[in-house]
Amino acid sequence: MAFSVPTQCKSNNQAEVMAALYVIEWCNRAGYDKYDLELDSIVVTNMLEEKDTNNLKLKNIIKRTVNTKEEAEVSISHCYREANQVADFLAKLASSSRNGTFYFSYQQLPKEAKGLFQLDRWQLPCIRRRYDKCNFFC
Repeated sequence: MAFSVPTQCKSNNQAEVMAALYVIEWCNRAGYDKYDLELDSIVVTNMLEEKDTNNLKLKNIIKRTVNTKEEAEVSISHCYREANQVADFLAKLASSSRNGTFYFSYQQLPKEAKGLFQLDRWQLPCIRRRYDKCNFFC
């Protein structure tokens, strides 16, 4: 299962925690009682493993996520963003869309996400392209 849902967040850590809470709640409702959750924020991964944070803005949502997580056997681990390109692409898609989308099979994924998924499946590196901004004042 993958999803792309727009949210209003004040920080990248808040977005990551909200996504973790969302997926944990979804898995619990769907009846999954044992699963792995990979996050590309080591800060949020540590907050959830330690079950607390000093960040007062995230304290309540971290506590809610930890309580929800304890309803199932959830293994949380860190995954570098470079190794999680499909999730990164879907996050970018959500930021430019007003509608949430859920993907329950490979065939439902957008074309770009399918390519990234295949690269990951074949354990090939994904090269991120960066374009230089044009300087008109040379």
